[in-house]
Amino acid sequence: MADQEKIKNLFSFEKIASITSGKPDYPDWFDEFKRLSTKNLMDQNLPSIKDSEWESTKINSLTKKLFNDDFNFSHSANDLIVEDTKKDPNKITISFSNGIYMCSEELPSHIKILSHIKDKDKFRDLLDIKKENNSSFSSTLNSIILSDLLLIETSSNQKVDTLIHIINHASNEANLAPRIEIRAATNSSVKILEEVRTSNDSIMNHVLRVNCQKNANIEFYKVIQRQENSHYLGTQDIEASENARIKFFLWDFGGDTSKTVTDTKLLGKKSEINYSALFTPNKYLHSGNQIKINHEASHTKSKIKVRGVLNDHSSGVFYGKIKVKESVTKTSAFMENKNLLLSDDASISSKPILEIYNDDTECSHSATSGSIDKEKLFYLKTRGIDEVEAKSFLVNSFIEEISGEITNKKIQDIFKKYLVQSGQL
Repeated sequence: MADQEKIKNLFSFEKIASITSGKPDYPDWFDEFKRLSTKNLMDQNLPSIKDSEWESTKINSLTKKLFNDDFNFSHSANDLIVEDTKKDPNKITISFSNGIYMCSEELPSHIKILSHIKDKDKFRDLLDIKKENNSSFSSTLNSIILSDLLLIETSSNQKVDTLIHIINHASNEANLAPRIEIRAATNSSVKILEEVRTSNDSIMNHVLRVNCQKNANIEFYKVIQRQENSHYLGTQDIEASENARIKFFLWDFGGDTSKTVTDTKLLGKKSEINYSALFTPNKYLHSGNQIKINHEASHTKSKIKVRGVLNDHSSGVFYGKIKVKESVTKTSAFMENKNLLLSDDASISSKPILEIYNDDTECSHSATSGSIDKEKLFYLKTRGIDEVEAKSFLVNSFIEEISGEITNKKIQDIFKKYLVQSGQL
């Protein structure tokens, strides 16, 4: 039973009971889902740096916080920032705070929240133990701790022009489990921006599931603020049907541990995903990025473009794997990882992998790591630019190779404002 005894020692009976007891207005199947998830956890191994998924993470600090006592949250919104609750005709803002999702205005029909809806049985299909990733420690722990779920579900031919803005609020000494389900119906489109605010001495164990149906289009943009003394664990499962298009952009500022695992399946012909990511940890922070793309249908396309900028004693991990089945033809897959080390003490591990079983495909991958180009730096200095400003210019140019992937004007404006407020490095 894997590390069952170790987990039992960390997870006392009373603690498990408090987590799985649910809420008075929640149905019995919700409690059962959490109990079965706890059983699945007992059959798994605790995270170890020997596993590629957990490489370079601070395991002792992580496991200690994973099993803390603070699993119950009040439903107050006292820690919400006032500006976040103001109405904006250009977007719908949904906040995740104290374990639940909330919105200051009436939600449109394509957005539903488990804690808000009376007929909670409509969410039963989303919390089915048979559909869970029982091999993922992070995903299973999310299933045990979660107390709410956000569903974004478009109708056929629906074009959602209003941006959906999700804010995960800062928490202190908490173990939080946000979960988002996105279902884009045939020939529909939706745009989403998610922010993860800085927490203190906490863990955010996040699960995102995306299902993009035939001819649908999803744009998802995410910023993870620095998680000093805190951990961010992200599990992202993405499925794309015929001619579906998914654009995903992630900016991770690092954390005590900040790790995002993305598993994508291109299930339908001519489906495609464009995945861009940037990680910029400093001090002793860490950022891990694990991306898997499975081409399971012909004429599919994938593009992975990841940049890392690491300073001080920070560390980063990039693991990318593209797999093309033997029966799958005429695919196109591109994977690129470039890393800029601004300190001799910063470190990066980069592992791009192609697993191709059919010759009728166009696939390429590359990975490079290095410091600031001395020739470029010298050139800028000869033009009267001081060294600090010249280095900043070169770093920003490197970052813009990824941030330039944001083509949507509305999203660009939000990102620029956010980056000015938070600082880039």
